[in-house]
Amino acid sequence: MRRHNTSLAGGCRKAQRRRALVLWGAGIAAILIAWLLPALGALPAENVPAWTGLPALAGWLWIADGWMRRRGGVPCLTWHSVSADASWLPWAAETSVRPETLDRQLSQLQRMGCTAMDTAEFIRRRRACLPVPAETVLLHFDDGYLDNWVAAAPILRRHRMRATLFVSLEFAAPDRPAPLTLEDTSWPDCWDGYLSWGEIRSLDRDSPDKVFDVQPHGVDHTRVPVGPRAVGRLTRENWKQHAWMQWAAMRGSKHSWYLPEAPPAVPEGTAIPESDAALAAPAFADGQLETRAEYTARVRAELARCRTEFKARLGKAPVLFCWPQNRTSSLARRIAAEEGYLATTAGQGCNRAGEDPAVISRVHVGENTAGFASTWVDAWHFHATVRCFQGNAYWYLVILAAGFSKAVHKRLRARRHRSRQRQEAHRA
Repeated sequence: MRRHNTSLAGGCRKAQRRRALVLWGAGIAAILIAWLLPALGALPAENVPAWTGLPALAGWLWIADGWMRRRGGVPCLTWHSVSADASWLPWAAETSVRPETLDRQLSQLQRMGCTAMDTAEFIRRRRACLPVPAETVLLHFDDGYLDNWVAAAPILRRHRMRATLFVSLEFAAPDRPAPLTLEDTSWPDCWDGYLSWGEIRSLDRDSPDKVFDVQPHGVDHTRVPVGPRAVGRLTRENWKQHAWMQWAAMRGSKHSWYLPEAPPAVPEGTAIPESDAALAAPAFADGQLETRAEYTARVRAELARCRTEFKARLGKAPVLFCWPQNRTSSLARRIAAEEGYLATTAGQGCNRAGEDPAVISRVHVGENTAGFASTWVDAWHFHATVRCFQGNAYWYLVILAAGFSKAVHKRLRARRHRSRQRQEAHRA
């Protein structure tokens, strides 16, 4: 349950990013040229005042502003785990936030004037070509972790916001007495695991304080080999990072896959094949790729099973399908429409009027966005993420700076790790 897109890359957001970089670069170049012409002898220096670059800056801003602001985007903000201790998740650094972080982010949305709309209502409005109020945002939570019951639900309830929760069928835990939440004084400080169907039904039950609309996230969230090349081998240290190989080999419930110390289904030493999200590409097996017909049948079977099981367990037909790992194909989208889904995720746009109403574009939000813990930096990054998605490309510079900082910190950590390994090898 990893490899989620954590940037504003893709489609109109890629164009937005290019536009921001080109325009900022053009503005800086215009100012430098205005100041450098005298130094290069192109203009007599004594006739050029020190403020020559200011008119160039003003002219550039006047021209560029219309390009930098393109209103109408509707941010779809995506979280996964909301936990004070997500150490059981191998990809926690990518996909988990602390409860206090989510609380601050929802408060920040309210201060920004944003209103959370139920995604199903948003889809109905888009399909009917009805207007969507300005400052609308959509809230999504993926994978169906138990901490969504413990922390995310009470925090959403406190802020009176609605969100969509996406669950994978084979990760649902066995039914049990309803766990306590952060609202309970005797809460036992338990974070790991997945929601049960009883908890999922309770979260989806129509009531005045309902905060989640539950929709499907596929059956097993696995990946498939897409070619003969191996990218490594399973070890006791890395098998959880490649958990999809275990999931693909396990039959039935996978809710406890993370508990064993050794890989439970595919042994250590097995080659790790190059892979892609299972519903996004034909699988490679027995020396050849699936045919179009085989791929179509596999995708259709998973989408149909989700609809059938949702009707049986939740008493409703799902309207939105969330593609695992934010990956899909045009053929898979067409199959989803044929199976009765009104929309699917993994879009590369900004959810504007005029875009395909059957596609929802999303962006993942998190914490430690600059590579280190800072509530101040995270608040600015979150603000920039929302405003960029809405169409204000000026804020992209904040995201760019945070991304650069995170890359530097990642490289420094990798260098320190290699240094420690060399020192340990030398001592040995």
